[in-house]
Amino acid sequence: MKLLIEQLLDMLKALSDKTRFRIFWILQKADAELCVCEIIDALDENQYNVSRHLKILKFSGLVKERKQGKFVYYSISRAGTKVYQALLDMVSSISDKQLPYDAYRLKQRLARRVNGRCVIGMH
Repeated sequence: MKLLIEQLLDMLKALSDKTRFRIFWILQKADAELCVCEIIDALDENQYNVSRHLKILKFSGLVKERKQGKFVYYSISRAGTKVYQALLDMVSSISDKQLPYDAYRLKQRLARRVNGRCVIGMH
């Protein structure tokens, strides 16, 4: 499947915001579905901002969501195209002083899971 220029530009625009980049990076780092509250805790951001940025990432085609009961799980999408894989490679190669803290908080938050799933209310 070939990406149209507009689709690629939408993805790049979505990643041009630092919070959205961090969300995408943490989803890639997790290599699993994350509940929105896990993303909030990993990034130490408020729910409104994270939800707003997830909506933009979803609209751009970078992330997908899956609803399960009262939970919404997010993960990266389109891992099959060469352009998307190049984008993933680029994102994983970025270093920033904030990203190790995000990764540490994510690891701490994921340790609270029960049966591999988010436990709500543990922010």
